[in-house]
Amino acid sequence: MLQQIDIDDLAPGGEGVARVGGRPVFVSFAAPGDRVEVELPPGEDVVHATWSALVRGGPDRIEPPCPHFGPGPGEDRLCGGCEWLHLRYDRQLREKERGLVESLRRIGRLEPGSYPLLPIVPSPDPLRYRSRAKFHVDRSGERLVFFRRRSHDAVRLRTCHLLEPGLDRLRELLGPALARARLRPAEVALEWSAHAGRGSVLLRGIDAGEGTRRRCQDLLDGMPELAGVVLEGEGDGRRARPATLVGDPVLLQERVPGDPAAGLTRSRPDVFQQANRGANARLVAAALAMLGPAGEDVLELFSGTGNFTGPVAALAASVAAVEGQGPALELARADLGGGNVRFFAGDALAIGSALGREGRKFGAVLLDPPRDGMKGLLPLLRDLGTPRAVYVSCDAATLARDLRGATAAGYAVAAVRPVDMFPQTHHVEAVVLLERA
Repeated sequence: MLQQIDIDDLAPGGEGVARVGGRPVFVSFAAPGDRVEVELPPGEDVVHATWSALVRGGPDRIEPPCPHFGPGPGEDRLCGGCEWLHLRYDRQLREKERGLVESLRRIGRLEPGSYPLLPIVPSPDPLRYRSRAKFHVDRSGERLVFFRRRSHDAVRLRTCHLLEPGLDRLRELLGPALARARLRPAEVALEWSAHAGRGSVLLRGIDAGEGTRRRCQDLLDGMPELAGVVLEGEGDGRRARPATLVGDPVLLQERVPGDPAAGLTRSRPDVFQQANRGANARLVAAALAMLGPAGEDVLELFSGTGNFTGPVAALAASVAAVEGQGPALELARADLGGGNVRFFAGDALAIGSALGREGRKFGAVLLDPPRDGMKGLLPLLRDLGTPRAVYVSCDAATLARDLRGATAAGYAVAAVRPVDMFPQTHHVEAVVLLERA
């Protein structure tokens, strides 16, 4: 039945939270202080709902600029791309900081006040910040689309306020162009370089036969905005087939947007890069400030395409950079090979521990693992014995788990700095300084 409820708080996953007779009710697109009308089924179970009417807005609610955001009439609403487009940005930052602190307390057993918490680093641009994004193909409408929240129903995008203008324009042009070229991928990943004024595309779930490659070349011939195509098949269930390149999908990106003198780096749409390049420059600066690499021999694990490697190498005596993904390593070597960086290909934890057991001494170690973190952090730090380590994390839960291992290895959490890489969502990055006790 329909019922009016008051939103008291925000959940770690981004939803508004109310309690109705002690029953938790999580409401999408709601803000603290809102009074909303929702459909509440009978029973005592936890409910996830979307409001059908906003009765009264709370003090932190703002008017979202996007026609696809939130509840409302029409099939092009309830887009799953944003969670907090209705929430003031300063409140978003406070909530991200609070969520990180709570994860460290609940999972990492690090009580607030037991470590220095530095102010959260905001994104330079709360909107229009993404230089890369993934889409699906609306075959009937010849559009690249997002899915609606908690469904596989397409939202026929007219615009996306998260995308850089160049990327949004490329998205709009590419859908019809794929249809004309008779290309039907399962997923499309687009990347845009404001420095180059061009983009590249990854087409997933598509064969890489001669006919497909020819149609991709036709696509490139008709789209000067597109530098190249990466084709990625579905594999045989055990391993993915190697990517096939058409044209030149490698893009040059500015390490600091708007400042090409700060250096350029190579990227490709099938290789991980941070989507928010402005916030990424601030993330790198925060990590370097904690790492203090000047004159040191530095070990970097999960070095990727060299996002941190280049700035660290500019200050350090030497950098040993370890990365397991071949294409990422190729791009990093093209950018940074021949200087004071030595690259190692393979499992980051295994190589890092082996270097420590061999007696290699490093002044500092930089860790930037994927979302699932580093379950072997405790033995790694024991093997290395470095005076300090900087851990960059994109997941508060796995970070908190791994910090328990670091403290067990004799390291203290000397500083925590949240960084907002994804405005309008609940996600938060963190940079943590660990010092050997």
